[in-house]
Amino acid sequence: MPNLAALQADFTRAILGSDRAAAAAVRGDPAATALRLAIHRNTALSGLCEALRLSYPITERVVGADFFEQSALAFARRSPPAEPVLARYGAAFPAFLQLLPALADLPFVADVARLDWAVDQAGLAPPGHRSPGRSYALATERGSATVTLAPSLRLLRTGTAVRGIWLSVRAGDEDALADLDWRGGPQWLAIHHRDDDVAATVLTPACWQLCEALLAGHDLEPAIATVAEDREAAMAVAGEFMAAPFLRIEFPRSL
Repeated sequence: MPNLAALQADFTRAILGSDRAAAAAVRGDPAATALRLAIHRNTALSGLCEALRLSYPITERVVGADFFEQSALAFARRSPPAEPVLARYGAAFPAFLQLLPALADLPFVADVARLDWAVDQAGLAPPGHRSPGRSYALATERGSATVTLAPSLRLLRTGTAVRGIWLSVRAGDEDALADLDWRGGPQWLAIHHRDDDVAATVLTPACWQLCEALLAGHDLEPAIATVAEDREAAMAVAGEFMAAPFLRIEFPRSL
C-alpha cells in the first residue's frame, strides 16, 4: 500500500492522463474504479478548460471553440495548476499556443492570448485607485507632486500589431478586422482599469520602458533620465507619462 503522498501523486497522474497506479490502489471492482476515476478526470479537466476559457475569451473567438478546447485540454494535461486559485491559472498558455505547429504561420494568436491574460489579471485588481498603488515624487512647475500608478497596471510588449485585432474581435466588428494587418508590430501596451472596463493603451517605447522601470522599483526622475537620451526627450517622455490614464497626480494642499 503506497503512502499518502505517493497515492496523491498517482491520483494526480491518473486524473491528468491514463496512469493506472491509482486505480490499482483502490479496493473494489477494477471496472467500477476506472469509471469513477474517469468521472473525476472529466470533472477536473473540464474545470481547467473552463478556467482558461474565462481568461482567454478573445483567443477562443479567434481560433474557434473546437480548436481552443483541444488546445486547452492539452495544456491542462501538461501544465496542471500549481496553486488552488484558478483565477491565476494559465499564465503559460500563450507560450504553449506559440509552439503549436498549427499556429506557426499565425504568430498574432499568441499575442492575442498575452493581451487576454493581461486584461484578465488587470481586471482582478481593485478599480481606479481604491487600493494603494506605487507612488513617486515629481518636481513640477506647480511644486512637488505625488504620482501614483493604478494598481491594475500591466505592461505588455507584443511582436505583432495585436491591439486592433483584439478590440475588433471583442466588438464583433468584422469589417474593421478585415482591414487590419497584424504585421505592423511591435506594440508597447499598458493595460489598466478605465471607468468600468479594462483598457489597452498604446505607449511609445520610451514611456513603456519608463513604466517598466517604475514597476521594477526605480524612482521616477532617475528612471526618466535613463530612458531619455537628452533633455528634450526627457520632457517628451515625462509629458506622455503625466498624461497617461493610469496615473493619479496629487499636489499638496495649500495652507
